[in-house]
This record gives sequence, C-alpha cells and structure tokens, in this order.
Amino acid sequence: MRFKASIQNISLLSKVAGALSVVGKVGVLQLNDEFVQIIVLAADNQSQVWSHITIDAVFLDYKIASASGNVINLEVPLDTLHRSLKSAQTASFTSASIRLTKKENIPRLSLTITTETPASMNPAIIIQDIPVRVLAPQTVAHLTKPLVPRPETSVILPALSQLRGITDRYVRMVGPNGRIVLEGNMNGVLKMKADADAVKVESEWRGLMNPAVGEDGDMEWEEPDESEDQLNTQEKSVFSTVRVDSKEWAKVVRVCATGKRVIAWLCNNHALVVYVFMGDGGDNNATINYYVSSLAS
Repeated sequence: MRFKASIQNISLLSKVAGALSVVGKVGVLQLNDEFVQIIVLAADNQSQVWSHITIDAVFLDYKIASASGNVINLEVPLDTLHRSLKSAQTASFTSASIRLTKKENIPRLSLTITTETPASMNPAIIIQDIPVRVLAPQTVAHLTKPLVPRPETSVILPALSQLRGITDRYVRMVGPNGRIVLEGNMNGVLKMKADADAVKVESEWRGLMNPAVGEDGDMEWEEPDESEDQLNTQEKSVFSTVRVDSKEWAKVVRVCATGKRVIAWLCNNHALVVYVFMGDGGDNNATINYYVSSLAS
C-alpha cells in the first residue's frame, strides 16, 4: 500500500479540512486514482457530509497503489489534519508533499513542508506526522451518499456573512435543543424562522437565484412519482419546508461560509441538502455536500 503526492494547492485542501473539522472530530479519507473524498458521519445519523476533490485541483505527481484496486481508506483526525496543513500557509512556504508511511508501527500521513527565509540561504524542512487508521474495504463498504427525494426547491443562499450573523442570534434565542425552520420556493424567496415556544421570529430574503435542480452538483435523487412535466409545472410560489436542529444548522452555515457559492436543495419535510463550491472558480473540482434530515413537525 503506497500513497504520495506533491501538494500544489495547499490553501484549498486546508480550507476543506477546516470546514469538515467543524462537523466532526474524525473523517474517512478515501483515496483513489481519480479523486479524494472525505466523509464525516454524525453520531445521531441526522447528517452526513461528503467532500469531493479532483486530484488535479490539489495535487501533482500523485501516486497511489494498493491491493484493493488502488483504493485506500483512512480514518483521519480532522482538526490535526487542518492544523498541519494550515501551518504550511506562511509567506516563506515554497513546497509541500504528503505520503502514507508508518512510524513505530503506527500508520501516519506525513506532511513535508519546505520553507525559505531571506535571512537564510538554506531551506528549512518541517515534517508533521498525522496518525491515521487504515480501514479495510469491508469496513467502509456501507458508506454511500444518502438517496433523497428530488427536491421541490433549489436556491442559492444569500450573503453568507449575513446569514451566519442571523443564525448565531437565532441559535441563542432557541437554545441548544431548539429548531430552525427553513422555507423556500422557486420564486427566489427563502425564509428562516426560529422555532421555540417562547420565540417567534423570522427573516426573509427575496430575489435569490433558483438554479435548475440537477444543474449543479452531479446529484442523484430518488425517482419521483410524478412525471418531469408535472414537476416543471409545479407552482413556483409553493414553499418547501425543512426543520433542522439549531446546532446542526449552525454547523451547516459555518461550513457554507468557507465556500465561494452555495446551493441549498429543500426536499419538503424530508431533508436539506447543501452543496458548497470550495474552489475559487466556483466549479465542481472541490465541493462539500451536507445532508441533514428534516425533523418531524
């Protein structure tokens, strides 16, 4: 089993790792010939987060080999991974590489960072080892993206700095066990409500963009009962509603705030799916999918 690569876009990889560390302490890092994927599962099964990074978006000289069809699965501590990558983002940073190795019989991702300073003619080499656990293929065979109903509403989220500020206030209002209600329609309207016995407050945005469902994200949905024509003729003013745990919504917004563009898909009374474009170009080369189950009304 071998893996090594040069890192050409360490800031993007660090940003993805930092966003995922908001969601959970550990993630499953899947490496293969075509892409890198990090999966974070919530302990209560209410949410899943899947990140997807194409190899050429981050790496150069990418080499991988394993007896399992050149696929390697690792359990990684996300905060440690983020801190190690972030430490390389200095003015004196010149290059970085990563490889899977073993020290003292413990598997590790070894990050090698080369830095140079004007005061020294010799480059400094910093090595940071991230302990990991190698996962057998059968251990991760059950990991699949949730299959949710085709959403009735897709909307590009409003300014994320504003959304985060309002979310923080709402979470304080409803408390740690409160709920946030999201309602959206295909007329560019999004509503966010604090749902608690003693609190009734609402924010509304209008004029938001409604991308076509499936236009971005390369998503797969359950086959709808209605025909495509019936779906397309659905009243644009009809609202789709999801209810999410306040703490979970706060995490969603923090992850969204790290992206360049965010699409929210509302599957009425079933799930919220948020698709975050992480790259500067706003393309699909580095993305995060955040799935949250809707709570009962």
